[in-house]
Amino acid sequence: MYFGVDYYPEHWPEERWPIDAKMMNEANINIVRLAEFAWAKMEPEEGIYDFSWLDRSINILASEGMKIILGTPTAAAPKWMMDKHPDMYPVDVYGLTKGFGTRRHYCLNHPIYRDYSKKIARAMAEHYKDNEHIVAWQIDNEFGGTCYCQSDLNAFRIWLRNKYGSIEKMNEEWGTIFWSHTYRNWEEIILPRYSASDGFSQNGGSNQLLSTPFNHNPGMLLDYQRFFSDATVSYQRIQIDEIRAFSTLPITHNLMGHFSELNYFDLGQDLDFISWDNYPNHMWAKSTPTAVSMAHDLMRGIKQRNFWMMEQQSGPCGWHSMGDTPEPGQVRLWTYQAIAHGAEAMVYFRWRACTVGIEQYWHGILDHDGIGRRRYREITRIGSEMAQLSDLIVDATNRNSVALVKSYDNAWSHRAQPHNQKFSYGGLLDSYYRSMAINHVGLDVTGVDTDFTPYKLVLMPAFNLMTEDIAAKCKTYVANGGSLLITFRSGTRTWNNQMTTLTFPGMFSELAGVELEEFDSVNFGRTVSINGSFGEGTASVWCDVLKLTGAQTLASYNSHYYKGTPAVTVNAFGKGHVYYVGCDLDDAAMDNLMNLIIDREGITRSLPQNYDGVEAVERTKDGQHYLMLLNHKNESIEVELSGVFEDALSGAMIEERIILEPYAAHVLLKR
Repeated sequence: MYFGVDYYPEHWPEERWPIDAKMMNEANINIVRLAEFAWAKMEPEEGIYDFSWLDRSINILASEGMKIILGTPTAAAPKWMMDKHPDMYPVDVYGLTKGFGTRRHYCLNHPIYRDYSKKIARAMAEHYKDNEHIVAWQIDNEFGGTCYCQSDLNAFRIWLRNKYGSIEKMNEEWGTIFWSHTYRNWEEIILPRYSASDGFSQNGGSNQLLSTPFNHNPGMLLDYQRFFSDATVSYQRIQIDEIRAFSTLPITHNLMGHFSELNYFDLGQDLDFISWDNYPNHMWAKSTPTAVSMAHDLMRGIKQRNFWMMEQQSGPCGWHSMGDTPEPGQVRLWTYQAIAHGAEAMVYFRWRACTVGIEQYWHGILDHDGIGRRRYREITRIGSEMAQLSDLIVDATNRNSVALVKSYDNAWSHRAQPHNQKFSYGGLLDSYYRSMAINHVGLDVTGVDTDFTPYKLVLMPAFNLMTEDIAAKCKTYVANGGSLLITFRSGTRTWNNQMTTLTFPGMFSELAGVELEEFDSVNFGRTVSINGSFGEGTASVWCDVLKLTGAQTLASYNSHYYKGTPAVTVNAFGKGHVYYVGCDLDDAAMDNLMNLIIDREGITRSLPQNYDGVEAVERTKDGQHYLMLLNHKNESIEVELSGVFEDALSGAMIEERIILEPYAAHVLLKR
């Protein structure tokens, strides 16, 4: 397997390059990503390309056995370009033009910027088309961030015309009759940025990251997010096309896990493989182990195939301040966690902490002085283990019987109008994933277009936007023996963000065997108690007041005016079942509900009992089944096993029980 680092030779004197290459070789590193921010050095003046420094760097790395991932540098446009075309700078939601100084300081819908991007991609591809050391390409770096400039407006109008065909159809779908917003022609279309409105202009989701902070027509908000995601896919494709004219090597882009500004299922279609950047612990947040594993599973779910880690955290990191320093064993643990969920190449960010620029605090394997210490020794050990386990890792599969559906369209709709200020679509998905994971049940995180047939259970929390095709797919799946779980805020809207006139949960009503009498948005510290076959719990965000039309009650509300009415139900439909969870649940109640459903549906657990902080993932390669055990705690845990296993690294035979040391990671072959 590939085991590597992200390296920036342009940041260091050339006399240091051979030293770095030798140290990489000694750490068992065999692949290096280069050049994804080096546009000004590759094209110092318009049309004048200089790849000589990059050639020398590649040759030095190759002399120590390194292969190369080459990145196009279009995330950081040179100053000469921006000075020549200042209208390429992005415009924010307030109509203010952003300036030079960080990165992604351009609009990807600007036709001149697209032309420049094509030219640099073409020049690189032509220059390196016969270089035997290059094994893959990366397009740009971490796409994201909407823009509201004239180029976007022009492109948005074209996108809408292509989607709706007529202005009358668009007006109908958006419902522009409300507040006299009717558009007479495409030239009247605006962008959903800062607008005149009353004192309640700030929307309910504005406290969420990257949320547009002012109200607009819900259909317009959703379509603009769809448009910008499609525009990013298109921008990526023009670079792919330029490279494809000269190279047949695989092409990727480094995604960002739970980042939901772009539809990753769409972005992944043109890529040969998925890669992503994982930072569990930085200045902005510290991820839970299940949040990280869910991100891994989503990345695997984009193409239903294994993926690469293109940037794996290897040191303390942040821009203005730093998160915690990884403790001894944590980088190894994060590496094995990624592999457990489908990573078959591991690239660490970064080789050495940079002495200049905004990422001076974003540490890597080496500190600023370039001396190998504890983290270098840990990476060296991991590299040795990866060489030993490579045949077991590459092309292994995760065969899971449960799928969790993520919909970017629903994420965007919920964010603009979240129903309750405390509601988070991503948070709800996380709660269902976490409860399955702590019960040691593996999941595939995937899109609604995925074939549901292989799964015993499909989870579709808060699937709000609906179409006839999606409804028919769900009915067929359940009728043929599958089980489906849906929740409050499901089926209440059409695909273009209008409220449905069907009785809630809309197209899910027949399947679920319930109808909503009404609902209660739970606010101001109030909670509602729940009691049922899985025990007691509380709701603190939302409660659907349900009427049974065929379903059976699994839990009822135990307080407020709807005390005694159903809160959680199950309905037999054809050969399968539909679970309807009409409220949010506290963690303990959610865990108990998932435990109940796991037992009812005959879903297999990877371990016979739950252990706090222990992750268990089952994988298969060429008929060899193995269990990966991860201890996310800084304390030892004794774990009960089912069966006899052989440790893939030590060869020790293990039966019935194993002691997991702090931050331990084991690969256990089933015997």
